[in-house]
Amino acid sequence: MKKIFTGIFSGLAILIFIASILLMVSGTIALRRNEPVFIFGRALAVVPTDSMVGNQPDSLDINDMVLVKKATIDEVEMFDVIVFQGVNGSGAPILVIHRVIGKTEEGLITQGDNNDEIDQPDYQDYVTEENFQGIFQSKITFLKPVAQLMNSSKSLIFGGLAIVLTIMLISELIHLVRTYQSEKNEALEKAHEAEIDALKEAQRQALLEEILKEKQEKEK
Repeated sequence: MKKIFTGIFSGLAILIFIASILLMVSGTIALRRNEPVFIFGRALAVVPTDSMVGNQPDSLDINDMVLVKKATIDEVEMFDVIVFQGVNGSGAPILVIHRVIGKTEEGLITQGDNNDEIDQPDYQDYVTEENFQGIFQSKITFLKPVAQLMNSSKSLIFGGLAIVLTIMLISELIHLVRTYQSEKNEALEKAHEAEIDALKEAQRQALLEEILKEKQEKEK
């Protein structure tokens, strides 16, 4: 039973480690591509600016953590809050989360609740299937401290995760080696005990034969 639990624990630890590595790799690739990291059709994102501050139920404060649903642009309705690929004031690629306020042949028109001007076409490209990423689903305001840390210390967090995962892997490898060594020693001990038992049995048989032989000689 102990071996079964040890095997299950080891397998789960390895699976968690592999899943964590894959998540980090996919997350890094997605960030470089300026895309959300979707898992089972949902992604977490952090609101980095105050452009969506407002009095609507789905208005967003800075550092709110939001849940984004993966969808097609055909599912977008007027006044939905969506996420799309855009640029900041310096022209660097970013993910923008703004409200849809219009639809044209060129694409969707968006605007931040706290902005006086619309995004398109002066500040952002029209939102089309190519740069559309998903629809805002809900916000997790109580996770603001975590979101703020993520927003300001991404490299530190990824480095910390890498260190933790490396320690987990080394620990698991040490555990597997110790388990293998323990099982090997146990098998050797059992084999040694079996050899001793066999030797004792052989000595007992030899002693019995010697006693029987002496008894037969006395009877003669």
